[in-house]
Amino acid sequence: MTRSEAIEAVRSPIFAFPLAIAVAVATWLLASGTAATMLAITLFCIVLWVLTPVPPSHTGLIGLGLIAVTFSTDLALIGFQKPATWLIGFGLLMGEATRQSGLASGVGRWIATRSIGDPTEADSVRTYRRLLFALSIGAHALAFLVPSALVRILALAPILRELGSLFDSRAARVGLYLGPLFATFYGSAGILTADLPNIIISGFSQSIAGHTISWSEWWLHMYPVMGLARVLLVIGIVYAFFRPSADSSFTLPEDGPADGGTQRRMLAFLLVGASIWATDFVHGFHPVIGAVVVVILAFLPTVGVADFDTAGRDVDFSILFFIAAVFAIGDGLTETGFTDRSATYLLELIPTDGSLAVILASVFFITFALTFLMEGLAVASVLTPILIPYIDAAGLPFTPVLLAEVLALSSYFFPYQSAVLIVILNEGDLETRELIVTTVACSVATIVLLLPIQFGLFSLFY
Repeated sequence: MTRSEAIEAVRSPIFAFPLAIAVAVATWLLASGTAATMLAITLFCIVLWVLTPVPPSHTGLIGLGLIAVTFSTDLALIGFQKPATWLIGFGLLMGEATRQSGLASGVGRWIATRSIGDPTEADSVRTYRRLLFALSIGAHALAFLVPSALVRILALAPILRELGSLFDSRAARVGLYLGPLFATFYGSAGILTADLPNIIISGFSQSIAGHTISWSEWWLHMYPVMGLARVLLVIGIVYAFFRPSADSSFTLPEDGPADGGTQRRMLAFLLVGASIWATDFVHGFHPVIGAVVVVILAFLPTVGVADFDTAGRDVDFSILFFIAAVFAIGDGLTETGFTDRSATYLLELIPTDGSLAVILASVFFITFALTFLMEGLAVASVLTPILIPYIDAAGLPFTPVLLAEVLALSSYFFPYQSAVLIVILNEGDLETRELIVTTVACSVATIVLLLPIQFGLFSLFY
């Protein structure tokens, strides 16, 4: 049996479902109480999400049904009450409107013609390399303006798909899609306002401990290594994994209306949304408000650029069941007390008499371990209120310890661990294996190469 045949055999429903059931039953028998039941459901879903014998949304539906039967429909459906779930739903409509308006293809042509250079000297590898670097740096720069990695990815995905279609190489299409999205996602750890977990953790620090982490302090301590250096590392990994062969070809962008009226209106709608996202420190609105405004404008009769009938046919909303299940599991583990007990137990393992680097590494890996059971936002919401009193009682410096938690919440292995990765998988022409392999490589490279440098800098500052 070849390696690919072995992988397919493991992922087949005949193997995956019995394995998931066996893991769930063993967990339920070994533990006790309602927490055991919720943990069994969690592990059942995780096995299926990792092996993907069925689409992740289908597994999400199964998980919602199990939670509804064993606990309550209120808990099962609580994910649909989360703003992040609806941010994704409205983001899907934003992407569809961007496609229908022609803005995605127009921006793709504009970027391509300015990145390729002289068409007579262009070849597929050189063109791909230029596009990958330019798009990744541009996507990372967007993190300074839009405070949610999820929103940035939903806005960028249609443009990246259009640019990828210029190449006949699948590797080039995947690389041009993943590279910029991973750059804006992984680089967000270096900017306080670039992702929701950052904002949640800094908010808890202020409200619980009265400790403020300023934007400039965060940037000074985190951005050089976990912002810029990490983005360059991600670009290098994506280029190593996905690049066209020398004999592949690409199609020069066709001439078209560079700035049609429909495209201009859609761009204006997106700028309205971006202004709402960029000024959240003034009004305090959740990013979903900006997405709602964009969708209202884009689908408004006469003024808008898209219609709901076409969107209903072309947009796959099944991802919402995946997201809802992830959030329901996180809330279920919290309600049953499993998360609090686990976090408290793990924190007791930290050697408080050790060096700061050892303490930071311990906090990182504790947070990292919890992300295998809960979505990243849920971990930030549950762990941080427990971590802050622990930091205070142990006499540890607040800023580096909380930033160690942030680092773990931007280092994932599997899509179910982060709503951002779920959207990346859903929006692109990707295989789950391709996303997991690239995610693992980026996270492992961060842990091995950049984390020691970052902790060393913290030791110098504190």
